[in-house]
Amino acid sequence: MTSQVKIDEIDVKILKTLLKDARISFADIARDCGVSTNAIVKRFYRLKRTGVIVGTSTIVSTEEFGYEFALSIDINADITEETRLLEVLRRLPNIFGCYQQVGKHDIHAAVIAKDFEKISRIRDLIKRQKGIKRVAITANIDKPVWSPENLLIQPTGTCESG
Repeated sequence: MTSQVKIDEIDVKILKTLLKDARISFADIARDCGVSTNAIVKRFYRLKRTGVIVGTSTIVSTEEFGYEFALSIDINADITEETRLLEVLRRLPNIFGCYQQVGKHDIHAAVIAKDFEKISRIRDLIKRQKGIKRVAITANIDKPVWSPENLLIQPTGTCESG
């Protein structure tokens, strides 16, 4: 078990700001937090070094590339094949999230597709895999929106300034 990293109110503000816009300048964050830019830079790198911040990502409008459908694919599989199936699914084009689950389904995948024919091809490709018991597809009506800025982040104690 890893020990929890101590973060304070300023760290929380930095994290929430970066979750909304990872490209915001350290100077803008410093101004909002009422501290120096240097203090924000030091805190940012401490958060990276301690593993609180593990990377950044870019969100692209999939519609601009002709992807009209966002799908959830839920799979029931033989337990002995789950690890292999996850590896296969993660290599398939158009799958942008694939996770093992506990509950009604064994594997969940988030998929984008351009048309119904592509949805059928993806389903058929998955069904042909060894160990697949059932494949359920749900089409999302609304465009999927990841809202990491809604993540509940609270101070865990006091930490070194800077």
